[in-house]
Amino acid sequence: MKKHFGCLIMLSLLCICFFPASGKAASNALYVGSVKADNAKVYGSPALGSTLIKTLKKGERFPVISTVAGDSAKPIIHTVKPGNTLWKVANQYGASISAIQKENKLSSSNIIVGQKLKIPQKYKIHTVVSGDTLWKISNKYEVAAGDLTKLNNLRTTSLNVGQKLKIPDYYHQILLLDGKKGWIKKSAFPKKAQKRIVMGWKHNGSQENYTQQLKQPNLNVVSPRSYTLTDSGHFVSASVDTKYVQAAHKQGKQVWQLIGNKFDPALTGSVLGNAKKRQKLVAALCDSLVKTNSDGINVDFENIDPKNKKDFVLFISELKKALKPHGITISVDVTRENEDPYWSKSLDRKELGKIADYIIIMGYDEHWGGSPVAGSVSSLPWIKEGTRLLMKDVPAHKIILAVPFYTREWVTDPLTGKVTSHDRSMTEVNRIVSAHKLKKVWDKNTSQNYVEYTSKGEKHQIWMEDQNSMKLRLDLVRQNQLGGVSAWYIGSETPDIWDVYHFNQ
Repeated sequence: MKKHFGCLIMLSLLCICFFPASGKAASNALYVGSVKADNAKVYGSPALGSTLIKTLKKGERFPVISTVAGDSAKPIIHTVKPGNTLWKVANQYGASISAIQKENKLSSSNIIVGQKLKIPQKYKIHTVVSGDTLWKISNKYEVAAGDLTKLNNLRTTSLNVGQKLKIPDYYHQILLLDGKKGWIKKSAFPKKAQKRIVMGWKHNGSQENYTQQLKQPNLNVVSPRSYTLTDSGHFVSASVDTKYVQAAHKQGKQVWQLIGNKFDPALTGSVLGNAKKRQKLVAALCDSLVKTNSDGINVDFENIDPKNKKDFVLFISELKKALKPHGITISVDVTRENEDPYWSKSLDRKELGKIADYIIIMGYDEHWGGSPVAGSVSSLPWIKEGTRLLMKDVPAHKIILAVPFYTREWVTDPLTGKVTSHDRSMTEVNRIVSAHKLKKVWDKNTSQNYVEYTSKGEKHQIWMEDQNSMKLRLDLVRQNQLGGVSAWYIGSETPDIWDVYHFNQ
């Protein structure tokens, strides 16, 4: 929970490149597509006869993690089993009864156990033109030349102009909710490349610092705190720096303006719980974002009264509807799941995930400012579990992992046992380590470097955020096909941190 902080985000979606010959996906890309058909079937393996896992609705999107030929490059033969009917067989393979009858020259719908049925497949047809080679065609359609040869019964690599070639409909392996995986026909799930966003919140710095931050090549989105919820007028206080927006655009960065609610549950409930107030707020935000040529908005509403859970979803839905015609991105911050009714239970992550373009999980404040117990701001096991829980409700490619560019120095009074803490930037921690000549120790429980020292009889402890901890979190993003990363806040990191922010390796 960010009880003492604003938000910062860095995000990016990779695009997956395919190697047709091997059927394996490269690690430096991610294709996200929208299902074209109304009912696209997801199978347990790349075979139409395998177990049906799920039926996707039109427009649903999931990350693609690999591509293979499966049974698409060879005839599919179904052996009739007890209990099979022609309808059941047709439904299993996504074919029509009439198509199966025609393919097998059946005069009726009667079938018998042990009967072999050829299952018709739909193929894209390529007509050979002058200059075509098997290699060129396989490269064009991202299929293996060997699969073209097998499917079309080619006995030579020589092709004739006008020759018709069937193109196999490969399978995409997609990552579903809750980490489940399944296979879907490539034609039903066209690829759509999206770059990962690396975003940083603008906070507590000088104009000179902000200008320097815009020059960071690995940063492609910045988020200044420009809007604050209020209880009068249009229910928002705006302070958009148009010169900053222009400067960011010149550097090729997007600007996602942040709106906060002051962590005030009463104010938030008063505005979001009233339809007319919500409409005024949405209209004011939309008008301002369009006029300032902003690219997106980051909604950072925290400490919401549980009774306003549905109101918050309504607000995001209405804001999305207003912004969609203008192509403005909407992202919503959520805490890692916990038992606190205001800081966690008031967020309907599943519904928010359906509406927003991105859901940012704030992966910090495991031990918050004011915690009676010293500990890591964000241990790796803690945020791994939080990510897993969020993936139950939100597609992986929509999830942004927010990471801390800060930590806390914990001070324990040995006489009373009382614990206090001080927020520290990465740079400040390095100064402390150097000044006290501390030796870093790797803490296996948190996957972080740890230091401690005694001063004036008090015990000081720091679980460090550094290049090592950042790399492990970025690995978590890659391993789970997440949309990207975010960080609170740019300017508090050490320069070497950016060296690990590479998603093309």
